[in-house]
Amino acid sequence: MKNEIYLKKPIKHIENIPVFSNVNSYIENYEKIATDHIEHFIKTGNNPFMEESYWKSVEDSTKLLIKKYAKPNDKILDVGVGMGRLLEDFKEMKRYGMDISQGYLKIATKKGIDCCLSLIDDMPYEQEVFDVVICTDVLEHVLNLNASVSKILNVIKNGGILIIRVPYKEDISWYLSEDCPYEFVHLRSFDEFVLKALFTKIFNTTILEWNTAGVIYDNSRLKFPIPPYNILLSKLFQLYYKLKSKDRKKYTSFFNANEINFVIRK
Repeated sequence: MKNEIYLKKPIKHIENIPVFSNVNSYIENYEKIATDHIEHFIKTGNNPFMEESYWKSVEDSTKLLIKKYAKPNDKILDVGVGMGRLLEDFKEMKRYGMDISQGYLKIATKKGIDCCLSLIDDMPYEQEVFDVVICTDVLEHVLNLNASVSKILNVIKNGGILIIRVPYKEDISWYLSEDCPYEFVHLRSFDEFVLKALFTKIFNTTILEWNTAGVIYDNSRLKFPIPPYNILLSKLFQLYYKLKSKDRKKYTSFFNANEINFVIRK
C-alpha cells in the first residue's frame, strides 16, 4: 500500500484496508445494498438489480472511454469502485479504489487494486495526485452533489480527466415509495443539460465528450411515452417485451438510453 498518496492517516485498518470514515446510517444503508448484491452474485452469478447483459453493456461503454483517455502508468482512481470490474482489465495502470462497502472492497483488493474505505466527504487523498478519476453510478446517491464533485475534482491533476456515468432521465419515484427496501438510493436525476451546467458553469471545467449507454425496454423509457389511457397500445408493447433481446435491439432507437457517460477535463 502506497501510504504517501494519502493526505491523512486512517482511523483504522480492516483486513489491511485503510478506513477513513466512521460508520453512520448512510454507510450502513449502502452496506446493506452491497451485501444483498454480493450474496446474490455469489449464489447465482447475476446482479439482483439488473440483467447481466445490461450491466456489461454500460460498463463496456465506460471502459472504452478509459482506454481512450488513460495511459499506461497513469494513476487512476475509481470512486465507488464496487467489485473492481471497471479497473480489473487495466493492469498497466496504477489502480486505486474507494468505496464505503467493506464487502465490495475485499473483492476489489483481490484484483490488485489499492483500496480504501471512505465517504467522498472524507476524501483521503493528496490534492492533484491522479491523472484520471472515474466515478460511475455514484453521484445519484450522494447527499451533497456539489460538495462531492468538488472533493473529486480536488484530487485530479490540472489537465487531468474525470469520467462519470450516471442514470439518464430517470424517474426516481420508486425510490421514494414504500416498495423500496433501502433508505438512501437514487436522490436525483440527470440529463446532458444538468451535467453540462454543473461542470461548465459551477466548476468551470471542460466537457470533452459524452454519450448515452444501456437500454431498458420498458414503457417508461419510450421517447414518446404511451398515455396511461391507451390500454391497447400498452398491451401491444407488453407482447413486444416478450421477444428475445436480439429482436428488441432492432427498436432501440424508440427508447431513451438508461445511463450517460461524461468526460471532463479539469
